[in-house]
Amino acid sequence: MDKIAFDFLGLHLLEPMALILNWVIAGFCIFAFNQLGKYRNDANFYWRLFYLTFGLSTFFGGLGHVFFNYWGFFGKYPSWIFGCLANGFAAVGMLRFKGISTPKNYAFALIWIKSIALCSVSILTQKFIFTAIDAIITYISYTGVYAYILNKRHPEARFLKKLIIGVCILTPSAFIFILKINVHEWLNKDDLSHILMLVTIYYFYLGIKEWGQSQSPEVKHV
Repeated sequence: MDKIAFDFLGLHLLEPMALILNWVIAGFCIFAFNQLGKYRNDANFYWRLFYLTFGLSTFFGGLGHVFFNYWGFFGKYPSWIFGCLANGFAAVGMLRFKGISTPKNYAFALIWIKSIALCSVSILTQKFIFTAIDAIITYISYTGVYAYILNKRHPEARFLKKLIIGVCILTPSAFIFILKINVHEWLNKDDLSHILMLVTIYYFYLGIKEWGQSQSPEVKHV
């Protein structure tokens, strides 16, 4: 399916829906980053970093889509880099739930080795698929399978059900991307994946917020 092209201020631009949906996600990430600042705990710290870096990823991602005629693949790199950082912070956040998660020290190194390696391959080959693989591994392994295990082992980990729901919502996006399912030129495979991702990070936010409320009182801002 051809990409939607449009002109604005003399510029020949592409994919307006990608810009809009990426920036909607970025806007929600700013909201989540701000709201989770009310709670102080180790896991929450890394999840705030997740929303910060994921917001930057989608902000630059929107620009990378719309200015592709001018920036080419170089315009994609900031989004890919921040996306892999976000994947890493989400995984680390899953290992930082005090009293619930008891990871080995090497687990943190493995997270960053995975993300850095796949991000590097994406940039060297100019293929997004490796960044997508990093995201798939992270969300299925950590916010999916690992969250399910913790939820079964610890009654106080019920908040993780919301993260598991988020992963279930996100899972179809992998098939949408691989099978190149394009419903309409204004709702292509990227747009569908962006919508599912927005709902997913909303459920992540609900779960992390519930954890924050259970662990510490809100920080009063004067």
